[in-house]
Amino acid sequence: MYEEFFRFKRKPFSIAPDPAFLFLSDRHREALAHLMYGLETDGGFVLVTGEVGTGKTTLIRSLVERIPHGVDVAFMLNPRVTARELLESLCEELGIPEAHDEAHSVKHYVDRLTKHLLRTHELGRSTVMIIDEAQNLSPSVLEQIRLLTNLETNERKLLRIILLGQPELAEVLDRREMRQLAQRVTARYHLAPLDSDETRAYIAHRLTLAGGSANLFTAAACRRVHNLSGGIPRLINVIADRALLGAYVEGKPRVRASVVSRAGQEVVGRRIDARQWIVVGLGVAALVGVAWGYLKLPDESTPPQAPAATEMAPIARPRADSGDAGNLSPATAPVAGAEPSRLPTAQPSPGAAVTGQVAAPTLQAAAPPGSAQGPVETPASGTSTEIARPAGRSASETQHAAYQRVFALWGQPMDDSDIPCNVATRVGLQCLRDTGGWSALLRTDRPAVLELWGADAQPFYGAATAIGPDGVDIDIDGSVERVARDTLEQHWYGAFVVLWRMPPDYRGRLQVGDAGPTAAWLRRQLAAVQATKLESEHPDVFDQQLRDALVRFQRSAGVVPDGVAGPATWIALDSARGSGDPRIVGAH
Repeated sequence: MYEEFFRFKRKPFSIAPDPAFLFLSDRHREALAHLMYGLETDGGFVLVTGEVGTGKTTLIRSLVERIPHGVDVAFMLNPRVTARELLESLCEELGIPEAHDEAHSVKHYVDRLTKHLLRTHELGRSTVMIIDEAQNLSPSVLEQIRLLTNLETNERKLLRIILLGQPELAEVLDRREMRQLAQRVTARYHLAPLDSDETRAYIAHRLTLAGGSANLFTAAACRRVHNLSGGIPRLINVIADRALLGAYVEGKPRVRASVVSRAGQEVVGRRIDARQWIVVGLGVAALVGVAWGYLKLPDESTPPQAPAATEMAPIARPRADSGDAGNLSPATAPVAGAEPSRLPTAQPSPGAAVTGQVAAPTLQAAAPPGSAQGPVETPASGTSTEIARPAGRSASETQHAAYQRVFALWGQPMDDSDIPCNVATRVGLQCLRDTGGWSALLRTDRPAVLELWGADAQPFYGAATAIGPDGVDIDIDGSVERVARDTLEQHWYGAFVVLWRMPPDYRGRLQVGDAGPTAAWLRRQLAAVQATKLESEHPDVFDQQLRDALVRFQRSAGVVPDGVAGPATWIALDSARGSGDPRIVGAH
């Protein structure tokens, strides 16, 4: 209904677990890393828990797309079964032929499963069973699952098991009668809800992927969504979807906090009757009057004093990150002269502008993998608390100026008539767009073109050229200012574009089975970074040995350990080997 009004290509807040919309906050990234570990470990259980709607099923759908070569996966989506039914479903998922002339007992299914697992083991394959909603498993079925881990050879377990469920699952495993199974849990992780900054980045992430503007929700509206949803992604989707409908009905180009409140009343039902507010207000007023009369009688001999300035708490460090985000092809990259706004042509209503906050922000730069984080410091007094579009400059003009600054830091000229990402490919670089916010910017650690928003309905652009403990250097149309982080976040919704250097003969993402000079180059670089030997009869083939080395590196670098070399992996590898590419963390 509202898609055409806001110019979406698809609905941004569907509650379907679509992996295309996966938002990798730091905690979701860690949960996905645990799931990837479950695909690779030689035995035991991997346990991932989380409240309803935190995104466990979406992570599983994303995991399906990252399944390594040589791994067979059986998904168990209906845990309310008996032990025999579980084994029957497992055999069906693995495609084990049915023997109709035998009795269908538990032993029958276990024997068939054992033969199948031994056969696939001889072929060099491994098998993983993933059980969703595992809190619904009965104790007898959990015991049968534990017994399945006894299927093994002298060298390894034949079946790996991943359990996903609500927090009650962990409580079940903590029971004394479940201690044998609990002792076989080799890794566990609890997926917590998003914090306020992650909620804001999550909303911007989904809006952008749907083809809309990251600025559709004001900062106050994002905070209201977080308060109403508690940071649960499913509730965020429901409330945000209803809020977009409300803004559409009112003909507003942006979603304000008041619209979110009405949406929350309809969706969540958190509403206090007006008469209750009157009673509460009168009571509070009476108490304040009594307290003031008895405890703060005025002294006419004392001159009045100016009220103290209100102190505001620093904004917490966002943790959102979008992971191995995709490249921008020249056809889809931002270009000079193009209209970047997705907002309707109507102007925002008065008061809809995002205003800055004068606060003492907390800023922490990302340290290289394996090193300690630096101390958190408050900004120096010289940092700016205002960001504004340069007078008389259009969105495309500020965008082109930001790209020129980023290209200059890479030592590459760019004329006014050039299309930025076309220039990049001619000099061995690629454009990469991300919407992961602050933590993604720190992790990428490259000069970035930031999409900024002011009081009007059009963005403007700046180049992030340095990040220090007291702020961020932003070049806007040739004017550089050190901006406090909380000020930046009032105008930046997490979208940015960086340049990164392509490896030799780059043709796209690299995974098991690919071959060519890029695979050989990756093998040499990983061997050097990890100080190990990765010798092979076919060094230009991406084999399992190379994948294992890549997964180890991805874990150490904070990249999703999926064994696929994408842009985030290439950037991390260039940083680890000290390639000399321009960096922004600690740069001055």
